Amino acid sequence: MISVKHPRLSRRNFLAAAGTTAAMFASPPLHARTELRSTYENHVAGIRIEPGHWRPHYPWEHIAWISPPWPSQDYVWFDFPEAIFTSQGLIFLSHVNPPIDTVYESLPAVPWERTDAGLTFKRTLPSGISFEGSLSRQGRRSVALAIHLHNGSAEPLRDIRMQTCVFLRANQEFGDETLENKFVHTSGKGWVSLAAVQDLPWGEAPYRVGWQSGGNPIADWPVVITRSNRAERYMACTWYDHTLSIVSNVAHPCVHADPRFPDLEPGEGATVRGALHFLEAPRDEVDWKALLVQRP
Repeated sequence: MISVKHPRLSRRNFLAAAGTTAAMFASPPLHARTELRSTYENHVAGIRIEPGHWRPHYPWEHIAWISPPWPSQDYVWFDFPEAIFTSQGLIFLSHVNPPIDTVYESLPAVPWERTDAGLTFKRTLPSGISFEGSLSRQGRRSVALAIHLHNGSAEPLRDIRMQTCVFLRANQEFGDETLENKFVHTSGKGWVSLAAVQDLPWGEAPYRVGWQSGGNPIADWPVVITRSNRAERYMACTWYDHTLSIVSNVAHPCVHADPRFPDLEPGEGATVRGALHFLEAPRDEVDWKALLVQRP
């Protein structure tokens, strides 16, 4: 007797066989199959802005998930804000970092509220200082950012610096653990990777690369761009003229364009505006001057 080994019957094998059999009897022309083909990767497109989580055990974080406009199942995670440094101390940190002292060690959750174009939130600290942020789709390829800080305390707020982190690990095409795919623009060399910036001499440009006020003032445009590993595509982060510094973390793949605020006396407030832009073009073909003009 001859033993015949049959393949194990599984749901996946059954569906594959059924699909092959059906195709033998009713297979459309090749161009039609190409036009109709829908996959997990390409059946959703357009910028999506969703309430998210990064570290749900820290309920006071404000994380928004943002998808690029091209077909993609991936999101970048926007920590908005990650930290607020002031003359009154580190008044907000979206997570716990034991070596770093914060004014408030624990805060309640504040929910996102949906708008027609995105999300918004408002938080008031025990001191009376409040801040509120919004993310809104702006056209097909951009997300407008705004954050308002109000000094409701009895003391002045000075030297106000904010961290806004775009975490990239959850987006496969931007999430490489390297500085080679992130670029700033310099007056002498044009676009330079953040890896190469470390070898440049100290500059005199308006925008710093590195940790806040201690970074090298080498960037002449207030933007950092991250290159896709899949196509000629970029994500650009800017706070326009309010950009203080640009930084990235290799092991914790993220990119920052961090804003600064004017000093605020008690009762005063200020708003800064920025944007995330998703670009599908060679970077030298982008009209950067137009893109980096702050929109209302």
